[in-house]
Amino acid sequence: MPTERGGGDDLPQYRSIADDLRNQILEGRLPAGQTLPKQHQLQRRYGVGRGTIQSAQQMLRDEGLLEEGAPGRAARVANRTTNLQPLAHHITRAFAARHVTLDVWSLTTEQLSKAVQNEVEAIREGRRRAPESITVRVLLPDLVTDHPYPRHVDDPADRRPLLRLRHVIRTYAGALEHSLTLLAERGLVEQVSVAIRGLPTIPGEKRYLINGTEMLTGYYSLERGQMQNNPDGASLDVLELRSDDLFASSLTAEGTSALERARFEQVVRWFESRWDQVARPLPLADEPGSQIRR
Repeated sequence: MPTERGGGDDLPQYRSIADDLRNQILEGRLPAGQTLPKQHQLQRRYGVGRGTIQSAQQMLRDEGLLEEGAPGRAARVANRTTNLQPLAHHITRAFAARHVTLDVWSLTTEQLSKAVQNEVEAIREGRRRAPESITVRVLLPDLVTDHPYPRHVDDPADRRPLLRLRHVIRTYAGALEHSLTLLAERGLVEQVSVAIRGLPTIPGEKRYLINGTEMLTGYYSLERGQMQNNPDGASLDVLELRSDDLFASSLTAEGTSALERARFEQVVRWFESRWDQVARPLPLADEPGSQIRR
């Protein structure tokens, strides 16, 4: 159980508490659907204030491990099956390897950037053993093609949804690159390679190839939603791509079939061919005129 610690370099208490609760969830000691103790009970257990518990729980919500309970009830463990774990769970397992490799094809790297940032902070704070090498290759929609989605429901010519997508792509891809290269700059990981390239299309699914043995697949659906955070204060009604669950398959799992292995190899060939033949380096700096405006 986390305890009070002093000193400027110590782990923030809410992260220590989140680590403890996360371990209980992933090890099955807090099973799916179980309600957590109430906040005042957790405060007494960990010897911290309400805000610290709230921060720890929010961190686990962001990772998809907790969900809101009924009104007036405590949060509960998200009801996910074994092969529907959140991305952060798989990234944590990936970073336990001596040599980490990630090949990714996705609409943005928002979830990946957050999951990797958690691991980077854990390495910097001494909570994780650092890998010997990290190699990451990411394919994203390029920043020059007029992709069909997201788009304004009533005005397809409105470029604000597309410009916002480009801004999100740049922001999180840049954050991913920065957090990983920082490990090399500080001498925490001997070899770090991060390459991000763009394709002139948007994905119908997202893929994560992890350490050469695991594949995660999530399928995008086209849904109607609201695009917020515009400089002009407008809330736009848009059609956008969304994906929630990730389906995992592993070459090391017991009973892996020849068909599953062939499927994995086919996805690897698909990625390599796009990476080598089609994709181009993705510029991450905002360009003049890229601001979100009408």
